[in-house]
Amino acid sequence: MPTPPSDALPPLRFEFAARAEAQARSGGPWSLRHLRLCWIALGVAGGLLAVAALLLRGAGAAIGSVLGTSIVGLFFTVSAVVIAKVGARHPERVMWAALGAYVIKMLALGIVIVVIPRDGLLDTRWLAGAVCLGLVVWLAAHLRFVWTNKIMYVVPN
Repeated sequence: MPTPPSDALPPLRFEFAARAEAQARSGGPWSLRHLRLCWIALGVAGGLLAVAALLLRGAGAAIGSVLGTSIVGLFFTVSAVVIAKVGARHPERVMWAALGAYVIKMLALGIVIVVIPRDGLLDTRWLAGAVCLGLVVWLAAHLRFVWTNKIMYVVPN
């Protein structure tokens, strides 16, 4: 069986790469799309914890759990926004921006912990529990987002 001349074959087209890139990189590599899922998960968990705290220990426990949940969401959101903004403009400075945001957040958390009275209206044990729960829930939601979304780490040519 004779082989057809090479000019009779259609040229190979690699359109799938461009289409995959457009789908995977919607929002760009410094996207904040994960924040929606993380805030929803954190809100549900924090709301359930606040209701349980209110029923079990009263208003002070509920306030503590809401504050603890809010601290987690705020801290992760600040980091994500700082990293995304710096990464979009100066990717080589992302590590310094992340470290700087971390140091500032830890100082702020230290101030919050020192300022909150231990015998005040809010229950600090429920606050600490909410921070722990919020941390686990936020990280689980973020991991789910990463595992279920096609994220390209290099730009295809």
